[in-house]
Amino acid sequence: MMVERLRRIPGLATRENEPLAGRTTLRIGGPARFFCEAGSPKALRDLVGFAREEGIPLLALGKGSNILIPDEGFPGIVVTLGGELLTIAIEGEAVRAGGGASLMSLAIQTRNAGLSGLENLSGIPSTVGGAIRINAGAYGSEIFDVLESITWVSSEGGMEELDAVTVAHGYRWSALMERPGYVVGGVLRLIRGKREEIERRFAEVTAKRKNALPREPNAGSIFKNPPGHFAGKLLEECGLKGLSHGGARISERHANVIVNAGGATAQDVLELMLRMQTAVVERFSIELVPEIEVIRIPAETSRF
Repeated sequence: MMVERLRRIPGLATRENEPLAGRTTLRIGGPARFFCEAGSPKALRDLVGFAREEGIPLLALGKGSNILIPDEGFPGIVVTLGGELLTIAIEGEAVRAGGGASLMSLAIQTRNAGLSGLENLSGIPSTVGGAIRINAGAYGSEIFDVLESITWVSSEGGMEELDAVTVAHGYRWSALMERPGYVVGGVLRLIRGKREEIERRFAEVTAKRKNALPREPNAGSIFKNPPGHFAGKLLEECGLKGLSHGGARISERHANVIVNAGGATAQDVLELMLRMQTAVVERFSIELVPEIEVIRIPAETSRF
């Protein structure tokens, strides 16, 4: 059986029919056919090779904060990074972090070491690998601002070190999003700072995040800010706050956030996304581009 073969891969923990809703911040999504935790780069490379040989789709899942899982679940393998891929090592002003490490934990450890550069990214519910892949950012900072190199496992199972300056990137995007493969680690170059100033900025960012997002389960911003505009402001001017479909609702606090008000499905969220996008096109002739990643099962197609 396929599950038994997966369980024989060293450094890989495997479960069948694993619920995914609880692993996403929206609390939405069906089960994964197989759920694996890779404890090392080699385990991930072996898993990639297995998935390729079997022709089964493979999806990497971090903190589940920027993703919409289908109600039907995922018909292949969902992999998360664990073991040595959670480690963080600080050497002077250089910091090496595993792709599965929490971005918040990384920010706290670097703050405690008197290193500045990640304050604005503190509080983003992401793994280091996920943050690098989408060039996560907040309050004028992006992870590529301090990123030196990336450890990458390709869809063929090869591993390489990429110089960050050679990887094209921009607002909430990097070329890694369009390149099949997985971020298993990175090296960041930070600067020495005064502990009290770093802590003050941490407190400011924490307060901003607390006041900006609703308390109900959500995935943060649904759409990217179009050039020269704020998506939330455009949506608010369309009068969309509080609009609901099924168990999903556009937050009254932030018009670019959809919350799970109770029992929401992925289809509920997609319906609201379409209505949000349509309203902005009709009023402002601006097409909003999703910031969250909408996962589709292979047989499906969607405009998102």
